[in-house]
Amino acid sequence: MTALFVDSTYDITIGILGDDLGWIDFKKFSGQKASTVIQKETHAMLGSFGMKLKDIESIITIAGPGFYTGLRLSEGFADVLKFSGIKHYSLLSYSIPRLLDFQAGTWMTKAYRGEYFFHSWNSEGQKNELISTNNLEKYSLNISRSNFYIHSESGIDEFSKKFFINSSTTHDLLRNNPNKIFSKLLNSTEKPDSFYFRAPEDEFKVST
Repeated sequence: MTALFVDSTYDITIGILGDDLGWIDFKKFSGQKASTVIQKETHAMLGSFGMKLKDIESIITIAGPGFYTGLRLSEGFADVLKFSGIKHYSLLSYSIPRLLDFQAGTWMTKAYRGEYFFHSWNSEGQKNELISTNNLEKYSLNISRSNFYIHSESGIDEFSKKFFINSSTTHDLLRNNPNKIFSKLLNSTEKPDSFYFRAPEDEFKVST
């Protein structure tokens, strides 16, 4: 099954998966507006392999955690393709290590308004936390660096790098292990809701 992959949580990553769920192509686009990248680069990437959108059987997107505007761009693109009968699958960034059978770990990304998002999991369960900049150093002292991940280099800032330097990324896990990750995803009936750091009505609340 030929599938299109799009991640617009921070920078834009676009990939094409072949029938064996290996990457035919996989590219990251930094420093450009997602609205000017996704459609143009998708058509260009497909065209370089003699394909068009009609040749795609499914689209896979990252459902978050991420910022509202970025996520809506990939979701909107997927919604358009669904009108042509293309199936839509999605996954959360922090679920990638578990799809690779890592039994415990922590995943972090910058959020906004001086906060950082952490997702931790082990055999007893999982939890999400938003930690403020003022509390990050203290919080970091209790985080194991074994199986610690960030989304990508664009998902961390200079301040948090001081405490989580040389972190592994789920972006790299995805690039290096597509078959195992996507074979599980495509065989799953679960489709996570989009995960924003804050509800849209709170994020865009007008101050009075």
